[in-house]
Amino acid sequence: MKNTYAIELFGIIQGVGFRPFVYRLAHTMGLKGYVQNQYDRLFILLEVGTKEQLDVFVAHILSSPPPNARIVKHIITPISQKQSLSDVFEIRESHANKTFVPILLPQDMRICESCLADIRTQGRFYRYAFTTCADCGARYSIINALPYDRIHTTMRDFALCAKCEADYRNSLNRRFHAQPISCNTCAIQLMLFDSQGTQISADSINDYEMIRAVASAIKAGKIVAIKGVGGFNLIADANNKEAIATLRKRKNRPHKPFAVMFKSISDIESLSDISAQERESLLSPQAPIVLLERHCRAGGVIDERALDIIAPHLKTLGAILPYNGIMHLLFDELESPIIFTSANLSGEPIIAKTRELIEKLCKRNAIADLVLSYNRVIHNPSDDSIVRLMAGEMRILRLARGYAPLDLLYTHSGAQDLESHEAGDSTKYMDSNITESHTLVVGVGAQQKSSICFLNRHRANISPYIGDLESVDSIMRYESVSAFFNTLYKQTPQIVVCDLHPRYVSTQKARSLKASCYALAHHKAHFYAILGEARALDKNALGIIWDGTGLGEDRRIWGGECFLYEADSYAGSMRRLWHFDEYALLGGEGAIKDIGKIALSLLIHYDLFTSPQAQDILHRHFSSEELGLLQGAYRSRTYPLTSSVGRIFDAVGFLLGLLQIQTYEGQSGALIESCALEYVRDKTMPKPYAFSLENGCVCLKGIIESILTDKEAREKKACRFLETLAHIALTLAKEGIEEAQAPLQVYFSGGVFQNKFLCDRIHTLFNAHKIPFFMHTQLPCNDSNISFGQAVFGTLESKRSKNAGK
Repeated sequence: MKNTYAIELFGIIQGVGFRPFVYRLAHTMGLKGYVQNQYDRLFILLEVGTKEQLDVFVAHILSSPPPNARIVKHIITPISQKQSLSDVFEIRESHANKTFVPILLPQDMRICESCLADIRTQGRFYRYAFTTCADCGARYSIINALPYDRIHTTMRDFALCAKCEADYRNSLNRRFHAQPISCNTCAIQLMLFDSQGTQISADSINDYEMIRAVASAIKAGKIVAIKGVGGFNLIADANNKEAIATLRKRKNRPHKPFAVMFKSISDIESLSDISAQERESLLSPQAPIVLLERHCRAGGVIDERALDIIAPHLKTLGAILPYNGIMHLLFDELESPIIFTSANLSGEPIIAKTRELIEKLCKRNAIADLVLSYNRVIHNPSDDSIVRLMAGEMRILRLARGYAPLDLLYTHSGAQDLESHEAGDSTKYMDSNITESHTLVVGVGAQQKSSICFLNRHRANISPYIGDLESVDSIMRYESVSAFFNTLYKQTPQIVVCDLHPRYVSTQKARSLKASCYALAHHKAHFYAILGEARALDKNALGIIWDGTGLGEDRRIWGGECFLYEADSYAGSMRRLWHFDEYALLGGEGAIKDIGKIALSLLIHYDLFTSPQAQDILHRHFSSEELGLLQGAYRSRTYPLTSSVGRIFDAVGFLLGLLQIQTYEGQSGALIESCALEYVRDKTMPKPYAFSLENGCVCLKGIIESILTDKEAREKKACRFLETLAHIALTLAKEGIEEAQAPLQVYFSGGVFQNKFLCDRIHTLFNAHKIPFFMHTQLPCNDSNISFGQAVFGTLESKRSKNAGK
């Protein structure tokens, strides 16, 4: 007797080759039925002769899904009524709500092992750099419209040869419906240019000879620009100290660390003790840069002196493995690791167009000595993603290639989670719960680490990291991403949410749109982002939000906040419970680089300016005349007040003598963390400094005074400073729980929580005190999550407005 079952899969299951995978499995097992994409799941209707067949089928799906898929939940339901099925298993058209089709954008993925084997085997893919299949390769970077078919990608310019056409149409071939496929017969062509932008004729050099020429240039100490999946990268020999120094000089990048691409995981292990989680990330389909703690040991694949130029004064190293055909073929000709950094001018986005690269980095600025490009267009540029193991989990620091666009399910109520429904009634659930709102909400993001979020029907699309909106090119990239998403949705946004800061480019963008516009405080957006990610908007919660800068509701610069979120049936509300002491941001935005001015402000604020230790430190950086002028400026109160924890890091970095001028964002925090890591390698954790909560403020006088006067090594002081911040977070949590008179989960967001040492200590302390907490895992904690937080707030405001109108 035949039995029919409905199998529903949830997670990352669309746009990753899952339907062809299921089709092949069912065909192999001789089963009838169909597979179909539905709104938030993959739906399989399966007819089997025995329960054992069902168990084998499901077990194979769960144990060996497509490489880029992630199943988070599955439901199996017996179907009693007779089903009309074809004689063979089939792929059916996606089932969508009558008025809404979800926007699902597949991400760019690492080349798979099967395609790598093809590249190294004689045949039509031998040494072909763009070999790909349904499980790997370019996706988001080449899409220009939906649905995701070849004609809607930049592969439309490359006609399939007969053999590729046969693979594409063969449902049992792993290239079945793989849109980017091509081979040496219908090839994407490599192109090589010299430092003046003159193309070296393809008649005189074939594709693999071009790769050999690039390898030879790298070995000779040259800097090469190579077009990757999401844009160009600048490459240099990671063991050539002169080449690295030259790259720093040409890019005007004196201290910011470079990432390094290694030939193999064993090469990375020669410099770092990699955990199982870090190894998994390095080898994952997303292929991010993984920020690792490095160790100096004999036999490392990079010379210790070169490492000090790659990541000056840091105990960390950004490591990445080859993830596309070009880089794998290049490493066939190289042994040394290579510097791997985005090709751009300082403050501008990654370059994706060949002519722009040649004009900016060859002709105008003489950065690249050689350029390797290809003739397929990158429609959607993106940087490499960055992840780090912190507080026990891999966390995203830069949401970009491989992880973005991020498709994030969002719901106001955890009790009505999108994966909870009456088994076997998925259509009813989709039509009633999901479609309760027709509102398209757009979060336009922040000024730094900008992103854009479109949220509709409980499903958010968060763009890849765009960058800081401080240059014309960055603003143009932001506009391009916005236009692309607008085109996909084919719907005018009804609500747009922006930052409170009136001069942000994103704020001005929001106010130019014909939609209801809400302005939301920067740090509240952080809190809404993490509550939305955790699907916890139906519960009271405490938010500890620490970062560098953001305009608050009192028009002051916030950055060290603790909020209480109080849920209700519609939208919830937030109130500020505590914040760090406010101090003057002497020098305004200029103080973010000239950090001695922040230290001076704190010293004056806490009456420590006249101490001998303070005078000694200050006079090393400022002349007596400069100090007099700055004191006068402080007394005149002409500079804004801030509660920023990020700026406190800057002041502490200055007082510890780690740096005087900050040349890249987060440099103070990175140096403090490296000092702390150096201290605790062979010592126990020191006690925190004294601090207090007074009148709703965290008073830092004891911390600053101890750092100034204690005669301890600066490594120990750095460690104690971070330990103190972890204890401040613990104290705020306890106070917040007492204020609410109920248990609360604590949520952490803001750029300060990119600091691994701090997060690890919070993880340890909160677990020891049995206080539940949550840190971002799908979104970065930095300003890249602001757009999602804004969009979440917009949906809540829409809900509030609709309720008020009833």
